[in-house]
Amino acid sequence: MDNKVASSYKTQILISIVVAIIVIALKVARGPVEMATMALGALLGTFLLDLEYFIHAYFFEPEAEFSVNLKAYIKHKDIFGTFKFIQYHKNELKDKALNSALFQLILVGIVIYISYATTAYFIKAMAFSVYASSIYLMLETYFQSGSGNEWFWALKSKPDKNGVIAYTFVLIAVLIFCLTIF
Repeated sequence: MDNKVASSYKTQILISIVVAIIVIALKVARGPVEMATMALGALLGTFLLDLEYFIHAYFFEPEAEFSVNLKAYIKHKDIFGTFKFIQYHKNELKDKALNSALFQLILVGIVIYISYATTAYFIKAMAFSVYASSIYLMLETYFQSGSGNEWFWALKSKPDKNGVIAYTFVLIAVLIFCLTIF
């Protein structure tokens, strides 16, 4: 795999591993199966936000050049090529549904609900992992582009640097709060 692709997923996988360790430590898993399901949920959460590109290719704009190329990689069963293509061309998509502040606000509600609910630990670990990954991807997008316009496309007025910092702190505070009550 290419260095850029591996580096991008390496950071997200590291975030998921940290989330898995925290979830396992906070819930004091009783057995190896329970620990494995929590770890698997956190690991799957790493890649859930990448469904954005497959949804775009098959439902939103199936005739766009990005979609046609992505479907060709999938048709040829080139998994590494698919993720490499996504990493190199992910900035071509504008108005992303899952990689946006709008979806993050939905994630806040989901994470708060899941923290209080008696759902399976697999689902909880996956939700926390997706949420933590979305915070990382937001920061990555912000620092690469220098503005939050791509992430905050649904808002009429885009936040300035201080607004993005405040928004990030609120997201992190919600994550910490939800992890402590779960």
